[in-house]
Amino acid sequence: MPQAGGDERLEDNNIELTVVVPTYNEAENIGALIDRLIEILDREGPQTYEVLVVDDNSPDGTCLIVREKAMEYPGKVRCLLRRRGRGLATAIMRGIYWARGRYVVVMDADFQHPPEIVPKLYWKAVSTGADIVVASRYRPGGGVEGWSRMRKLMSKTANLIARILVPNTRKVTDPMSGFFLVRKDIVNLSDLRPRGYKILMEIIAKAYSARIEEVAYTFRNRAGGKSKLGLKTIVDFLLHALSLSPLVKFSLVGLLGALINLGVMSGVLMTGAPLDVASILGIETGLLFNFFLHEAWTFQTKMKGGWKSRLIGYHLASSGGMITNYLVMKGLTLAGIATALTGQAAGIIAGFGVNYALSQSKVWGVDVIERIKAGEIRKTGRTDKEMH
Repeated sequence: MPQAGGDERLEDNNIELTVVVPTYNEAENIGALIDRLIEILDREGPQTYEVLVVDDNSPDGTCLIVREKAMEYPGKVRCLLRRRGRGLATAIMRGIYWARGRYVVVMDADFQHPPEIVPKLYWKAVSTGADIVVASRYRPGGGVEGWSRMRKLMSKTANLIARILVPNTRKVTDPMSGFFLVRKDIVNLSDLRPRGYKILMEIIAKAYSARIEEVAYTFRNRAGGKSKLGLKTIVDFLLHALSLSPLVKFSLVGLLGALINLGVMSGVLMTGAPLDVASILGIETGLLFNFFLHEAWTFQTKMKGGWKSRLIGYHLASSGGMITNYLVMKGLTLAGIATALTGQAAGIIAGFGVNYALSQSKVWGVDVIERIKAGEIRKTGRTDKEMH
């Protein structure tokens, strides 16, 4: 991993908790935040902890203030200065990589995330065995301060979009939270491709077997500085959610498979083959194409071997859709309502919903936790690969 502002990576030394604080131009807040975190963690936190500030080379001198605090609190404060690259999600990834703690809390520097919640996240994880603990604005006892109706509507809409597009986020009330704890060894950094501000959504989406708990908190107004929320943040979130959505990926693969299905059928019909033969060959070719692209991209399968058994399972799961496809095509052509290719296209559309529901639940989504326990799926873990 490239050097980061001259700070060398330190070996793990039984530290229980690292608080990662990504910053850019937070000189107004960072000193007071560190003082408050040290005070609270000394009183209520684990015996060993550190505060790791990941600064994107702020021109206002944020990292200089952190290094002054590091001298004031020896062994408890570090600054990781990123001279190249910028962005909240990648800063958080760097922080998790360089963290020495068994658990990592991610929080903002502007006091919107109350420091007194940090030990609550840690003790919740310890007491329940949770892998992820989310500080939630939407659990009973949580809330927001000073938001306009539009800001509240945007937040709730984003939550709804995440829950619709990314099924694993339905385990929590606030998948868009920027304040959370993770057990370091369940995060596989090489698998994360975040964009924008909402890295928790991706961590939850890919940590299939993780036990997740929540702690209610009230999101506060900024203590100082300027908000970084803008149109680009909203666009990045939408693109990120779409990239994580099995339904969207399944639909795109299905569209390509449908074109291949129709192309093969058209080609076979041009040879003079019977309609039934051409239809079946088109369906099977599209099905094989879909299966291998789903393996590699839609569900990003990490199962060891066994693709042949999944292929058989995919055929069985897709049998309802294939039969629907064929019957719709046959019915429309016999009734003179559609040509062979138009009828085949209608059949593909009719069978899509059946294919998706059964593929997700019976081929790539059944008993995932039990398969992981049995060693059939590769476990996620910490990575020492360099991140660029």
